[in-house]
Amino acid sequence: MNGRVLAVAGAKGGVGKTTTSLNLAAALGADGRAVVVVEADLAMANAVDFLDVEVGERPSLHEVLAGQAGVETAIYPAPGGFDLVPSGTSLEGFMDADVQRFPRVIEQLRGRYDAVVIDTGAGVSQETVVPTGAADATILVSTPRVASVRDADKTMSVAQRAGAPVGGVVLTKSGTGRSPPAERIAQFLDTDLLGHVPQDPAVPKSQDAGIPVVANAPDSDAAVAYREIAAELRKRPDLVGMSARGETGGFQFGNVDAAADGGDDR
Repeated sequence: MNGRVLAVAGAKGGVGKTTTSLNLAAALGADGRAVVVVEADLAMANAVDFLDVEVGERPSLHEVLAGQAGVETAIYPAPGGFDLVPSGTSLEGFMDADVQRFPRVIEQLRGRYDAVVIDTGAGVSQETVVPTGAADATILVSTPRVASVRDADKTMSVAQRAGAPVGGVVLTKSGTGRSPPAERIAQFLDTDLLGHVPQDPAVPKSQDAGIPVVANAPDSDAAVAYREIAAELRKRPDLVGMSARGETGGFQFGNVDAAADGGDDR
């Protein structure tokens, strides 16, 4: 298998990168794709705050990047039909993690999944540039607010220099305030508008439930929007490949035994 790798990025914190990563993974996985989300925010992990996933004593991405564990030991099945490689939460783990190992980890996952979604951190640093550079393409996430759009513009430059060109933008919390229309913001950023997600109380409720909104509240406005964005992605071979591989394709849903057959991932 030679899966596609997408970085979900935006230099501004709090714009919904993790929410978008998790819900797009669930929506893409609905057609049989094997999808994994890699939480690349090494310092401020929060994916497990939004998902009912028990990391417990098993390794996280921190241990993998420290060379203390193989990536197959840090894969967790997530509600919504995809897998998760969570970042760690300890300061010691963050200090031990070597971000330069990240591209090799992604290549190992690429060989087992149809789609690898990298949930990048905020800001512009080595911890965001290296993970972005491991992707084939980047999806920008921004709110319609001016500061967020400006940071999204900066993120575009970082992604292009890292070799992961921007394939489009997802606008979250759209339709609030006096912001310009979504199409105008995409035009300003000079990229395609993949879709916009309205502010929806179903999103925080689903986060509290530990289930992506597309699975927890499938009829909500936000869930519909994320499914429509996933449908747009499926039309883009440069972003997610040509088609799903079906139930027989891919290393899917925490199949650790299948991962172990691939050899030592340290």
